[in-house]
Amino acid sequence: MTHSARDRSAIQFAGAIRDRTLAALGEAPSTAVIHQIAEEIHLSSPQTSRLKCMRLANGWTVEEAIERFHDMCDRSQIKRRGLSERSWREWEAGARPDREYTDLLCRLFETGPVQLGFARDYTPEEARRAQAGAGDPIADAAAEASEHAEEAETSELGSGALERLRTQVIWVGRRYVWETPLPLFVEMRALQEQTRKALERRIHPTQAGELYFLTGALCGLMANASMDMGRRVPADTLARASWTYGRISGHPSLMGWARGMQASVALWDRRYEDAVRYAGDALTHLSTGSGGARLHMLRARACAMLGRSAEARDELHRASQARASGGPDELHDEIAGEFAFRPAKEHYYAAVTHLHLGQAPRAIEEARAAIALYSADERENRSYGCEAMARAHLAIAYVLEDDQEGAEQAVAPLLELPPERRIDSLGATLAASRSLVSDRMARQIEGFCSVGLAQTRDLSFETPARVLNT
Repeated sequence: MTHSARDRSAIQFAGAIRDRTLAALGEAPSTAVIHQIAEEIHLSSPQTSRLKCMRLANGWTVEEAIERFHDMCDRSQIKRRGLSERSWREWEAGARPDREYTDLLCRLFETGPVQLGFARDYTPEEARRAQAGAGDPIADAAAEASEHAEEAETSELGSGALERLRTQVIWVGRRYVWETPLPLFVEMRALQEQTRKALERRIHPTQAGELYFLTGALCGLMANASMDMGRRVPADTLARASWTYGRISGHPSLMGWARGMQASVALWDRRYEDAVRYAGDALTHLSTGSGGARLHMLRARACAMLGRSAEARDELHRASQARASGGPDELHDEIAGEFAFRPAKEHYYAAVTHLHLGQAPRAIEEARAAIALYSADERENRSYGCEAMARAHLAIAYVLEDDQEGAEQAVAPLLELPPERRIDSLGATLAASRSLVSDRMARQIEGFCSVGLAQTRDLSFETPARVLNT
């Protein structure tokens, strides 16, 4: 069933509240905690019915809630009812169930009809306070706060350990710019296992947020490596997990980057409408700075492939505006490395866009600018993969301008790349150009593509099910 934008927003917000609460809790939630989550969801989204808030607080879909309802009936030896998804959704939309169903729903959620929105509580406020106030409520509240603070102060993860993990994530992301993908993928996976194990320990909520962010950043880097090794389905799965970790940690920059990664996967899968949609969604989380510029450039490339020339040109302009309007952010400009979107890469993306718009001279100009910037940059910022892709598109633009000599000069440095640096997208780009080039160059490209990057079919691309099903 499709959901409205408001419904999707309520579900995402409820998920964030639940994830944050459970992360801080560190154990299975009690009924009281579930009720607390439901109340917070309702306070944050008053238009969402209390029944729906209670379901979302439990982390259930409608289908799962109905299954739990039937399981409860079986356990209690109550005759099963013919409860349908349609009836449940009507109740969540405001309809009231009959008395029998109301009683069963109260049993399911271990609460009363008032808490599910099926009745009103007319007890005066003073009487309610009196009912709740056995003893001294002020002293009780102070004692509870003190006890919780003492527990929260204790953490099994020292600040030094967390700082070390962060440094390792930054370092592996920066090395990815100039090192080969397969060994780094193995290293990233081992490092992610450390961050996930740390999340299972007794930690502060702020530490949990940082660990979720680091785990999500590693998922993003692994998605990028998967793409370079020609594994698009795992790349999309890992990018989606990265987005989810970004949401849990409250990190919109990571959410935007991860959706951009999904857009990139969709581009190479020729799912151009999906690429436009993913990049557009990413821009709701990240719209300025270098990160916003990257997302506009991805949309420009997808629009160009769809023949939507005016939109592609608009996105190119918006990319320049985004870079100029935003300040630095933690992911793109501080952690940087593979997450950075430097001017050289923007010129490379522009070259690809102009090439697909049928503007070969402009594509040559942008590709040359990208290569010049890469050549002049320091080693840690010189992405060999992007520089190689800029040269490949430069060669194609030269061919379209009937300049075979220029194409051969552009391709020559690529033919010297060792096999472990021949990323999948580079081979695909060059292979697609074989019918356009001279026979000699076609043979060179064929030889290049025959010895490509080592594939990794034996690697298992695992991501926690609890994240992917969020």
